[in-house]
Amino acid sequence: MKIIKTYKFRLNPDEKTLTLLKQHGGNSRFLWNQLVDFSSKYNEENKKFPNQILLQKEIIRIKKDNEFLKISHSQPLQIHAQRLVKTNLRSITKETINLRKQKIAKAKTKKQMAKALNFGKPKFKSKHNNSDSIFYPQNFKIKRSRIFLAKIGYISFIKHRKIEGKPLSLIITQDGEQWYCSTSCELKIKDIPKINLDKANIVGIDLGTKSFATLSDDTVIENPRTLRKHLKKLKREQKILSKRQFVEKQINGKAVKTSSSNRTKQRIKVQKIHRKIRNIRNDFLHKTTHDMINKYDGFSLETLDIKNMVSEGSKGLNRSISDVSWYQFCRILEYKSAWNAKHFVKIDKYFPSTQKCSKCNNLMSMELKNRIYDCHICGNYMDRDKNASLNILNEGLNILHTLATKEIYACGQPANQAGKLVLNLKTKRSKKSSKKLDSEQIKLCSVPNL
Repeated sequence: MKIIKTYKFRLNPDEKTLTLLKQHGGNSRFLWNQLVDFSSKYNEENKKFPNQILLQKEIIRIKKDNEFLKISHSQPLQIHAQRLVKTNLRSITKETINLRKQKIAKAKTKKQMAKALNFGKPKFKSKHNNSDSIFYPQNFKIKRSRIFLAKIGYISFIKHRKIEGKPLSLIITQDGEQWYCSTSCELKIKDIPKINLDKANIVGIDLGTKSFATLSDDTVIENPRTLRKHLKKLKREQKILSKRQFVEKQINGKAVKTSSSNRTKQRIKVQKIHRKIRNIRNDFLHKTTHDMINKYDGFSLETLDIKNMVSEGSKGLNRSISDVSWYQFCRILEYKSAWNAKHFVKIDKYFPSTQKCSKCNNLMSMELKNRIYDCHICGNYMDRDKNASLNILNEGLNILHTLATKEIYACGQPANQAGKLVLNLKTKRSKKSSKKLDSEQIKLCSVPNL
């Protein structure tokens, strides 16, 4: 089985290379902003978005007018045309339009209304975010602990793990004062058969904010509460940043407000805290999923409507939901399950896992403050998260068994083998029409849609 695996490493550039990275990243950002401006004006005049050919011609014109763009390699600049076409098409889909209407209806201030009107549309990139990127589909090399980029040269990176597979593309990203390289590699892994459902150790997982996850085998994974531990320091640094002022400078004869040197230094401090929170959260998620993959043979999870939960919840609850990172956990566990031949299923988001009794299937309303499930019919008395995990496990097993019965027929023979056998019988009938087949050969499992 072929998979795409991405490896991310931190770069260790010298001063000269760092200046080149900033220059190439700035050129990429400048060209993107020019294309977004051209696309919006073209849409206003012609009532349609420009195609990729028009955008590539516009790139040639922009490069003629701005000679500093010739310093950068052509491919990281040309890729913006393809990306902008995809972004424009995504902005006019039904889902995006419906979400935009919802945000416009909920907007109360002018700032919220302006943000809602531009939801899903391509946006301009800011220089002050320190989040530039350079994409290389080709013309890069990875040798030991160095990478070679066209028109930049060799850059050393911290190689903390071995790179497997064939590198397909490479992207350079900026995160504050740090730079990273990410390479996507195609590699083959062995097709390991999944363990039979009757013998597999499958577990149901109920995600929450009080505890990160409650498993159906009484295992409880505590919530690390990463943001809460660093919130006091983050508030203090953000308060200092809000008091730092902008300075007016003359750039090309125009008075422009730019960030002062003290404000820039403070903004870097805030970025460091956010990066630390993000790294701690990702480290927790990868370690947790790694341990679960080694311990269990399958997983049954609930599908959570996180956007709706955040929009309807209180401020404190929204912060806890965003901090716990449920979506990222499910995404990591899903692709790791595929790599390691583990069963993985997600039940419907409308399934009443919390309200349903795991013993008698009775339904009763449960408020968020009620932490114990007390069934008045069968007397089931247990923690609400444990009860929900058992319901998720039972529903997940039903879905897995249903999928398994669709692939295997009543006689226990796989569909592809039964189909081949029936086709062989048809050829035998055509060649030896005078001879009758044995009764044992004719009594086969019926194969539909042949």
